[in-house]
Amino acid sequence: MNIKCLLGFLSGIFIISSCNQKGGKLANAEGDWLVPDSVKTLQNRFTDDESLKNGKALFQIYCSTCHGAGGRGDGAAGQAMGSQPADLLSTRVQGQTDGELFYKITKGKAIMPSFQELLSEEQRWSLVGFIKNLKQLTENSLTQNAPIPLVPDIEISHFTKVVPRVVRIWSGPNNYLWYANIDGEIYRLPIDNPHQLEKMLDVSDHGISRLQGATMHENVLLLSGNVRVNENKGTIGRLVRVKWDEENKAKEEVVFTTEEYGTTNTPFDHGWSALQVSPDGQYLYVVSGSRTDHGEVQDNLGAYPNSRDVALTSKIFRIPIDAVNLLLPDNLSFLKEQGYLYAEGLRNAYDLALDKEGRLMAVVNSGDYDQNEDMFWVREAYHYGYPWIMGGMESPQQFSDWIPDPDKDPFLNPSAAAWPDDFYNDPDFPKRPEGVNFGKSILNYGPDADKFRDNETGEIKDASNLGIGVRTFTPHSSPLGLVFDNDNSLPGRFKGKGLVARYTNGQKSALMQPFTKNGEDLLLLDLQFLDEEQNFKLNTYRIAEGFTQPVDAVLLNGFLYVIEFGGKEQGGNIWKVTFNPEK
Repeated sequence: MNIKCLLGFLSGIFIISSCNQKGGKLANAEGDWLVPDSVKTLQNRFTDDESLKNGKALFQIYCSTCHGAGGRGDGAAGQAMGSQPADLLSTRVQGQTDGELFYKITKGKAIMPSFQELLSEEQRWSLVGFIKNLKQLTENSLTQNAPIPLVPDIEISHFTKVVPRVVRIWSGPNNYLWYANIDGEIYRLPIDNPHQLEKMLDVSDHGISRLQGATMHENVLLLSGNVRVNENKGTIGRLVRVKWDEENKAKEEVVFTTEEYGTTNTPFDHGWSALQVSPDGQYLYVVSGSRTDHGEVQDNLGAYPNSRDVALTSKIFRIPIDAVNLLLPDNLSFLKEQGYLYAEGLRNAYDLALDKEGRLMAVVNSGDYDQNEDMFWVREAYHYGYPWIMGGMESPQQFSDWIPDPDKDPFLNPSAAAWPDDFYNDPDFPKRPEGVNFGKSILNYGPDADKFRDNETGEIKDASNLGIGVRTFTPHSSPLGLVFDNDNSLPGRFKGKGLVARYTNGQKSALMQPFTKNGEDLLLLDLQFLDEEQNFKLNTYRIAEGFTQPVDAVLLNGFLYVIEFGGKEQGGNIWKVTFNPEK
């Protein structure tokens, strides 16, 4: 979820300035962002209806993924462990003059980029006009229509509204659906009465202030996420189990905590997320995403000097399911020796699922470079390439002679959050591990979600039109909500297949838009195992679209339930997908 955001409006005035020192950023006082008096008094000349319409379109592409559709600072891509997006409707933002807002959009600061080269002067003024009229121009446009089936043999109906900022949905005993939001709140509802919502836990019960992983096994709830430390500059990972006694009183037990490591003050702190119980029920797979975009230095204002990804990030761990109070150190050798490290080299495997043979599958979000997004069959002791390879393509920053210039390198999009500070000539980039053959992602032969940028020409192409496969999904799709029909409960052509949602929409993403205007959709995955390759081939089909930030999904009783992230105030929805092959 790496869309360039107007993060510089944090609390009205951002408190840090940017310098290109191998990705580092230096702290300054809030008052250091000095807007010249001659600029403060400038008035916006572009306030007609057409300019406001253009401003709204620009906001949707460049700002909404972090700041949210209504500008309340609640976009999912902005919920990293470092800086948080501002509420653009706050009095501190709305009280600034046209000139002040124009100056900050133009010049940028720290992780708020400069839009001087990316957007014309008129476009920047159109953004100012839209922000100044944000409430009026968005209040009538946030109502969501139902998602649209793209094939005749499914139906989609509204199941229920959910609380804001939801990140996970799963099934529990006695025919309940459960869901959690990123703030650590846990809810459940009976499948036959979705409006009978119960709040089961709060962050004070389990201590995970940034919750991103949840699942259930034999009536036991398992939760994973992060806790802020060191005045919010650092973090520790945390996994907790929760049991309820006969009186329905919750009892919490810590499975593990990690040693402290640094956050980055960027959108790239992916944290501890997806959980999956092993087929034999003895272990728990847990993802720890990267703390960088592509392996660059991220020192969080100097708090963690020269820190890139560490032993506790960009990996999948395997923890005994009955473990209590483990401490996971930031020590790769120890983690391997103890058998805790299952696989490495995965940037952000935000979703895991087992197929019917018990094989662990993961969908992975790549960085801001135009590399494709991987789907892996994850095997023990394999290394899957990050940060040296993503989407089957070598990351350029590992080569000391690379020149990071969007005019020369078409894979660099100037609207990326990592541009320009985090794409730089980097002769100290870590060397590839010797003697390690990287595991390969699954080739997608389309017909959908198979766009890619040609390595030689930089042109965007469609793999299925060329009769080739691509690794695996169109760049910047953010595949989430991976599920498999392992009990063959789905009918017709869906029987035994996989499903995944794409979180990003090309119409709302400056990174994804060059490739496609599709997204926020549901994909049918037809996987075939190839003995000679010891890997899968994939055909992907779009079967529904029109979701709003679909973040997870669960199969239950032959129905698919797709849940949306939702904004800070509005919340999202659960949509029920019914499969009807007779149509």
